[in-house]
Amino acid sequence: MRLLLLFLACWPLVVLGQGQDSIEVRVFGAEGVDAATALWVDDEGCVIAGETTSAITMAAGQASWAPGGPVGQKGFFAVLDTALDHVWSFSFAGDLDAPLGAPSTLAVRDVVRNNEAVWVLYDAPRNGQWQGHLMGVHPEEGVVAAFDLGSTGAVTTCALVPAGGETFIAVGHRQETTAPASAPSGLMAGLWTGSTTAPGWAPIPGTEGMSAADASWHNDTLYVAVHRHNVPEAPAAVVMIAVDNGNPAVVGTAPVADPALALTGVTAGPLGTAWSGTLQSSDGTRDAVFGKLEASPNLDAPDTWSHAWIAETASDSDRPGRAILWTGVILQCAGHNTNGDDAASDALVQRRFGETGAWFGVHLFGGSEDDDVRALARDDQGRLYVAGSSNSWSALNAGNGSSDAVLFRASSFELDPDFAYQAAEAVLPVDLAFVGITERGESPRHLTGVQSGSLMPMAQGVHWTLHDIAGALVARGEGPAPVPSKPGLLRLSAAHSSGTEHTWIWVLD
Repeated sequence: MRLLLLFLACWPLVVLGQGQDSIEVRVFGAEGVDAATALWVDDEGCVIAGETTSAITMAAGQASWAPGGPVGQKGFFAVLDTALDHVWSFSFAGDLDAPLGAPSTLAVRDVVRNNEAVWVLYDAPRNGQWQGHLMGVHPEEGVVAAFDLGSTGAVTTCALVPAGGETFIAVGHRQETTAPASAPSGLMAGLWTGSTTAPGWAPIPGTEGMSAADASWHNDTLYVAVHRHNVPEAPAAVVMIAVDNGNPAVVGTAPVADPALALTGVTAGPLGTAWSGTLQSSDGTRDAVFGKLEASPNLDAPDTWSHAWIAETASDSDRPGRAILWTGVILQCAGHNTNGDDAASDALVQRRFGETGAWFGVHLFGGSEDDDVRALARDDQGRLYVAGSSNSWSALNAGNGSSDAVLFRASSFELDPDFAYQAAEAVLPVDLAFVGITERGESPRHLTGVQSGSLMPMAQGVHWTLHDIAGALVARGEGPAPVPSKPGLLRLSAAHSSGTEHTWIWVLD
């Protein structure tokens, strides 16, 4: 096994640049703590998804409207076009059927776009059990499907992996609900064809005691970054799973012989399989560690893979590993650079040569305050996308210093510390950020205004109500009554014989 250990105490100030390359910044958030935890990029633009403690207004058809909305941790996603402008967005509570005043908790794991719908993989409690959930939302039809990925005990998911065409694989693990907590029961996976048919969801034999951190797919093999609770001397490993006569089976394992290492990400492609992780170092700090598997298994152990290289970014600061992504022969390796109590933290992305792991470039994404990175992606133009959280631009939203979801797009993946930052922009005004679903192509900031005092566009005899974005009742009336003096975005609900119709109007003062 070839082993390359790179210990870096400081970052060089200059690497080879790309001229006029720049970085665009988009910020999405409101008065609470908001963070992007998942990212999807395709030829129509991108989707960021994550978690928020900000107040949200549930979309029509989820739960009855009431002032205040759900409290606690909620989920969201925002769809942006290729110019990074807002197209439509959606917010949701952990349990779509819970009363609106009920506490909410969840963890958003992944997001994809398929057949115009956005699909979010997230974990949340149902009937007292922590379970995985896959929800699809269409920009015009709203929620089109919601599937529970459950099992005996608790289920935690980690990834919704593209497996070619319209096919995806949901990956996670399960754990019995015994006290004290037992080791995980093993990995679970399910094939999903990208439709409104529920994904398969079943245990994978031979993975007892394993929990999943991330997954990737290449060449008919599923690669899962795992923590093996039954192997304390080498808990971190990449497990390879293939289909044998229609059944998933473990065909190889690449262990990392360090009990202080936990894997956080894995990426597989034509140039090989690489992973990211976090090492609890001897000085008490956390160091980002990245590695790449050998191209073939060990000759004396056909089911075991060694590592072509392992690179540790050691320092006296916390630098936990986050994500990893192939961009050609280069690996983009993401970490969170925490400099201590007196300095802001940064979203760190370093570049490593895939053949040797040699480090030759880094960029610290963010502004003057704290920034973090959770997901990486690349588009067909070679631009690098970095999603996470930041309070460097909180003045664009609530201005209270709480973190917002952030998206960076670099015009090239060949990062240079001298890349110029374009002016940061808010995806939506703060009072419109979490209002559920809007019509595709008709962002709230582009809605036609209705003048207060003018007549409501309603036929005689039609009863209507107006709610603000927090769900509070503003006015009710019948027919073409005057529009109330309440400037801003209001939800108009009109009762027709065929049912209640919900739309948004922008009232001008």
